[in-house]
Amino acid sequence: MADTSRENDSLLPGNSAVEEPVDAPIDSPFSSYLRTPAIIAHLEQLYDIALKHNNSRSVTNGYLASAEYVQAQLKANAAEFCEVSTQEFKVPVWKELEEPKLSSRWERVQVEYQNKVDFQSFRYNGPSTTLEDQAIQGVANHGCSAEDHKKVNGKIAVIEEGSDDCDLWTAAYHSQTAGATGVLFFNSATRKELRYSEIRIDAWKEGDPLISIPVLSVTHSLGSILLQNQHSTTLTLTTKNSQMVESTINVLCTTKRGQANDTIVIGAHLDSVPEGPGMVDNGSGSSAILEIVLTLAKNIDASSLEIKNKAVFAWWGAEEIGLLGARHYVRDLVGQGEDAKRELALNLNFDMLASPNYVPYVHNGSSAPDPLIIPSTKLDRLLSEYFELHKKDFEHAGMSGGSDYLPFLDEGIPAGGLMTGASRKKSVEQRKRFGGFANAQLDPCYHQSCDTLDNVSKEALELMSQAALHAITKLATSNNLRDWLSNDSTQIL
Repeated sequence: MADTSRENDSLLPGNSAVEEPVDAPIDSPFSSYLRTPAIIAHLEQLYDIALKHNNSRSVTNGYLASAEYVQAQLKANAAEFCEVSTQEFKVPVWKELEEPKLSSRWERVQVEYQNKVDFQSFRYNGPSTTLEDQAIQGVANHGCSAEDHKKVNGKIAVIEEGSDDCDLWTAAYHSQTAGATGVLFFNSATRKELRYSEIRIDAWKEGDPLISIPVLSVTHSLGSILLQNQHSTTLTLTTKNSQMVESTINVLCTTKRGQANDTIVIGAHLDSVPEGPGMVDNGSGSSAILEIVLTLAKNIDASSLEIKNKAVFAWWGAEEIGLLGARHYVRDLVGQGEDAKRELALNLNFDMLASPNYVPYVHNGSSAPDPLIIPSTKLDRLLSEYFELHKKDFEHAGMSGGSDYLPFLDEGIPAGGLMTGASRKKSVEQRKRFGGFANAQLDPCYHQSCDTLDNVSKEALELMSQAALHAITKLATSNNLRDWLSNDSTQIL
């Protein structure tokens, strides 16, 4: 799950039982074939890959090896069921190699500032740079207009953050274009913590610009002092960063059966953060949908069901650096024209299904954009069925932008999914309902090196993978998918 989930889970507490359906739901006929030990076996392989690649499966570490493993499993065990393919795309990769340094000189007085106290780098600011005794220039109006940057050429721009009129990327890029040698964004008077956000286009794609100059976050007090003395103060700063554009891939498994005009996309990101192996985030979701594919491939011909709606199972790359794999897939689809876009009926997203201090969450359809509330709520109800059928408690979580459903929602495609929680703390009330530890994070190893196999809750993994299978089976084998999605009723699919 991408970093934005820390602030934007939008969790909706309370018992989340949906309206009583007209018909009683029935379980997936494949539920007894989906075995949790088989999912764990995939996780063990992904963990072994991470151990061979700096304890990580990020874009520049073990991701491609992880993608090769998924492809090998699909080709060996599901070749008759689905067509395996990849999508290649470019992504920007940034890393801070050494701590930045910043000092000022006013007349004969030199002051050294402390990293992570007085200032720190923004992610995706420019590659390694040293600037000595640079003049500074204040920029008005938060730097939202190119006109605000007329005087920054050859100087370090000093800009107050906090405008609703533009993001920091826009202001920094205006300064860079106007010839600034660097940018300092200082906190608004109400912000206490230094910012560590990305100075980059959110939906970056190949050909989009990147920042090539140093960009730092500084405290409100430091920024204010620099502005007051801008004509008599110079700055010296050093940054040590790497900034590269790398190739990566999505892995796709498209069923050979089913009508294309009711296509469903079932996705889970396969990459981890550089800091850890990502067994919960998101080895759990990607391993679960892999074993679901293999289960369907092995057993569907012997069942009374058939695939009626084409399904695309997707293992997204580069989710942890901005949902870039899912964004690429949706952008490519939209680029094929309206007919291709209309064929896509919905997206299901499975990101983090085995948090150790878990709460079972179903994404709340009412948190989708207004035109998508009805179909997304139908997906919410369908995903809730499994918990009701097995008398398992659950809660709802909003779809606020922290995972790969976002690019689909942005293009008017309904979405839903499951998760078990990241950095949010479990409440006392949740402890009573779900067990575990109150006032502790749902995943205490979220985005850390300790997100290993020992961090995986097998209980959560079994519950959530079975719920996912239940919904996927119904969606893929339905005769009336579009009618069901558009009809605001409690009718069972």
